Amino acid sequence: MTGDLAGTLYRTGRAHAAAACLLYAAAVQHASVEDLADPVDHVFNGQNSLSIMHLLGLGMELMLKAAVVMNDAGADETFLRDKIGHDLLKAISEAEKRGFTSTAPYLADIAKLLHDPYRKHWLRYGRPDQFALPGDFDQVVAMLEGMETELGPNLGSPAPPPNAA
Repeated sequence: MTGDLAGTLYRTGRAHAAAACLLYAAAVQHASVEDLADPVDHVFNGQNSLSIMHLLGLGMELMLKAAVVMNDAGADETFLRDKIGHDLLKAISEAEKRGFTSTAPYLADIAKLLHDPYRKHWLRYGRPDQFALPGDFDQVVAMLEGMETELGPNLGSPAPPPNAA
């Protein structure tokens, strides 16, 4: 059961993170078609930035929770929801307590930048006029590729159907 939970968390998180990457690419392409002077700046400061970062935070949260479960069969959904919640820094800490060591570049830096906006729901509800978000999508992609390298071999295969022999 633990393997199923970890795999489900990983695959769902990976899907959300991939959606963030696709939305980023589509937003850059749209800004280029609109002939904006700096399409990348527009994406990071325009109408799509909150959605991109929310999907990224959700993806990171679930992949990090997958690392927790992968290394601790006792970490169930209640623990993940109640003790980690939407706290990316706590998710990293809990995974590390259980022996997970990530070498994914920029993981800690991106988690720190997204910590308050994601955990405090600024990407969905009321927010300060200004706050920092990750600003280099190449770093985001490098981080996600690193996490995929670390988690994917153990958790990436789709779960078999419930009635499979």
